[in-house]
Amino acid sequence: MAMSVRQAFGHGAGSLERTRSRMGIPRGASVRQLAGQFVQDIVFDEPIVTDDALGGQHRLTLRRDGSFRYEGHLRATGFPSFEVSILTTLGYPIDVPPGTPTAAAQVAFAAHGECHGTNEPGDRDFSWNQEGLLPILAAEWEGLRRCTLQHQVQFDTDFFGAAGDAVSFLAQTVLLASAFGAVGVAVILAGEAAQIDQGQMVVPGTVGILAGAAGAFVFGPSMLIPAFIAGAAAAAAAIKQRPMDGPERDFADRVFQGRVPYDRVLLTNLTGLGGRPFTCPGPGGVIIVNMGDGFDRPTTYVGNGSGPEISRAPGQLLVHELTHAWQIANETFLPEYYCRALGTASGTAGGDMSAYDYGPAGPAWGSFNTEQQAAIIDGWFAGSDAPTLEGKVQPQRMFPPMSSVDITEGGSPYFRYVRDNLRAGIA
Repeated sequence: MAMSVRQAFGHGAGSLERTRSRMGIPRGASVRQLAGQFVQDIVFDEPIVTDDALGGQHRLTLRRDGSFRYEGHLRATGFPSFEVSILTTLGYPIDVPPGTPTAAAQVAFAAHGECHGTNEPGDRDFSWNQEGLLPILAAEWEGLRRCTLQHQVQFDTDFFGAAGDAVSFLAQTVLLASAFGAVGVAVILAGEAAQIDQGQMVVPGTVGILAGAAGAFVFGPSMLIPAFIAGAAAAAAAIKQRPMDGPERDFADRVFQGRVPYDRVLLTNLTGLGGRPFTCPGPGGVIIVNMGDGFDRPTTYVGNGSGPEISRAPGQLLVHELTHAWQIANETFLPEYYCRALGTASGTAGGDMSAYDYGPAGPAWGSFNTEQQAAIIDGWFAGSDAPTLEGKVQPQRMFPPMSSVDITEGGSPYFRYVRDNLRAGIA
């Protein structure tokens, strides 16, 4: 039954009572009843009404597995013809730890076409039917069940033309987050909206970062991620970015032995929600490693990316984030990691960091989630001098930093993952 609960609720399974309350289901409902309603399709079906001789319908269906269908039609009913763009967005709040900036997400769907009036030959109707799969929708399913829908229709406009139009499109989407009082906004582009050439929206000299009045965003192939600079406004001038230098590559190669494509790695001083560093794929194959306060001296830095430095091993944060770069480079990167890495998972609200706990060695490497894998590697790198790790009792014993022998030879029980997976490039 535990497995079926996890399959149904995903990360929301950590608090079924919270899920019940948010869905408005009375107490006393069984887990089976709650799960049955939780996994039901989310369907919006609305008419499109304009002040001109143009109208129609649009329908959006989201499914628990992350698949979607966006369909509809517009019809010109009079003399003029129209080039039309429709933008449909679902907005929902993102759970973040207390004391961090409020956040929201927008899932944006769009279509563009022509409706011909009596002034010229052609079809009066423009229809669209887009289907796809976005695993991040499955990961954020609980939030999506609280979403609100809005749509915009513009005439004689192509949202997806020049860079200026694309930026305008995104700006309109970000503004919709005002309904949630959100500071940070993650924009998930789906269907035709995902065809925007995001590479044109880059701050000059900065790969994969968009800065504007609404804040700073790090964007990858399918979404924008809200990013923050501690103690400073999110302006282009305050954003620092650079490739890894030679000594940093040599430092990292002691762990990864050539399995991280350093030429693709871009370091920045940004952090995500909660002041947490994060790593994500960017346009053109770039891997963006956001180090926060560790940006200037990643190999000697002993903090967590923001706030006062703590007693971590020098370079441990860099090793952790480069493990995520390894995951991306080896095609084991999970789309839902966007939200997990930024602290948007409901399980981390209130400081619960259980997503990083990995337990004893033994299970297959692929059975650990992305954060557990990175924690295993940075823990092996730093070594263990006590039977506790970050305040949680671990069934492990002391072992030296970067122990390159197996536990049977007096080394680390986790070296097997370094040898057999990390350095072999095997997921």
